[in-house]
Amino acid sequence: MKKSNLVTFLSLCLLIAGVILFMYFGAVPASGSDEGAVGNPGQSELITMPPSVTDDSLPEGGDSEYESDSKAEKDAECGNEEPDNDANEQNVTEGENSESESVAAGEEPTGNGNNEFNTHTTSMEDALFIGDSRTVGLSEYSILEGADFFANVGMNVYNINEKTVSVPTVGKVTLDELLNYKTYDKIYVMLGINELGYNRENTVAKYADLIDYIQEKQPDAIIIIEANLHVTKSRSDSDKVINNNAINEFNSAISGLADGKKIFYFDVNVLFDDENGSLPAEKSQDSAHLYAKYYIEWGEWIIRQTAALIGEG
Repeated sequence: MKKSNLVTFLSLCLLIAGVILFMYFGAVPASGSDEGAVGNPGQSELITMPPSVTDDSLPEGGDSEYESDSKAEKDAECGNEEPDNDANEQNVTEGENSESESVAAGEEPTGNGNNEFNTHTTSMEDALFIGDSRTVGLSEYSILEGADFFANVGMNVYNINEKTVSVPTVGKVTLDELLNYKTYDKIYVMLGINELGYNRENTVAKYADLIDYIQEKQPDAIIIIEANLHVTKSRSDSDKVINNNAINEFNSAISGLADGKKIFYFDVNVLFDDENGSLPAEKSQDSAHLYAKYYIEWGEWIIRQTAALIGEG
C-alpha cells in the first residue's frame, strides 16, 4: 500500500475513534449536573436535622413542675403560676433578711435565712407537713427525710377535713384518721394561697379552728404556721386576687395565731424575696411555685429554723 493511502487510512481510523469517543462521553452528564437528578429524586435536596436540644433550652428547675410538668402541677393549684418577673409587696417580716426575734411574732429564730454558717439541724422523722401545692413541692423535691405530708393541689382550710391523701407507710387517710393513727412532735401548716378569693375574716377564723383542732389531737406537738410564699412581681401586678399585698395581709393575720409557746410562725419569704419583696422570676417556673432545686433550699432552711427554735443542733 502506498504511503499516501496508509496515511489516509490511519486518519480515517482516528476520525472514527474520535467520533465514537465523543458519542460515548458526551452522553454521560457531568458530575453534579442537574440531569443527574432525573430519575433519582431526593438527591437534589439535603434533609437537615433540627438543632439538637441543649441544656440551655430546658427550664432551670429541670424537671418539670417542674421536673415533669405533671408534678409541676400539681402546682396548677394556684393557676400553675410560674415564669414571669419579680413582684412588689412588702415583706411580712419587715425585718426582711433578719431572722432573730420572736418567732411567735412572725420572725425567724436565728440569724439570716441565707446564712451558710447556720448549721443547726434536727430530725424530721417526727414531723408532719400539711398544705397545698407548695407543700406538695416540698414533699417531692426537698430532703425532709422521714417526714409525713398531708398535702395536695387545691387543699385549703375549707375542704381539708374532707380530703383524703395517700401517706407512705400509712395509706390513704383523712387528716383526722392520720392524727389519730400517728403521734407527731412537729406539725407544719401552710395554707392560704387558694383561699385569697374568699372573705379574709372567715378564712382566718377557719385557719384558727384548724390550729385548735390539731392542738386538740396532738397536744404535745409544736405547731409551726408557715407564711405563704410570695409570687413574682409580674404576677402580683397583674392578678387582682393572688398578689403580694393580699398575701402579706393574710400572712400577717395568721401570724397572730402564734403564741410563742406551742404555736410558732416561720416566714420563708426572707429566704427567697428579692429587693421588691417578691419571688424572683428566675426562681419560679410559673410565677408562684419554685423550681425543684429551691425546694431543697427551703427544706434545709426549715430544718435549721426548727433546730434553732427547739434548741437542737
